[in-house]
Amino acid sequence: MELNDHGIYRLPDGREFLVRAGAHGGFILHDIRLGVASAPVYLIDGSGQFLSWGRPTRWSLADLSYTGRTSRPEIQRVRLL
Repeated sequence: MELNDHGIYRLPDGREFLVRAGAHGGFILHDIRLGVASAPVYLIDGSGQFLSWGRPTRWSLADLSYTGRTSRPEIQRVRLL
């Protein structure tokens, strides 16, 4: 399964996450209710396993479903004086 950077995905328990590309080909998931500025809730490693604080969880890449929604990163504007 290919994940969309800044795509919004849902787990079977109903929680939704914003997916962002991470280092080394992995992905990080932010709880959409907390916002992208919050600490990631999960890291998805190269094998598709969800990690929380470095420990495997019951979730894997196969558990995610794409909602069809995305969240584009905000572009900060520099105001010239």
